[in-house]
Amino acid sequence: MSRIFDLEQEIFECWRITNDIDMVTTWFVEDPKWEGMDPALTDALMNKYFALKELYELRFEKLWATFEDHCGEHHRMRAVMEEEL
Repeated sequence: MSRIFDLEQEIFECWRITNDIDMVTTWFVEDPKWEGMDPALTDALMNKYFALKELYELRFEKLWATFEDHCGEHHRMRAVMEEEL
């Protein structure tokens, strides 16, 4: 069972990239060194970061759904095997 738990934790660890993208986006918005940047460039950068975040959110949601399906299948198979004993 710990292998499943370890996999779950690894998925969550990878999912943190969306937090990293938020951190970089916030840095661009709040750090004084970026003040005065052309608003069109700022918008273009933010749109790219938002798109990356959305892409990763979709990928991880799909991965999580697959993981949950796999866990459900695993538990159903274990129950059948235990009934046969």
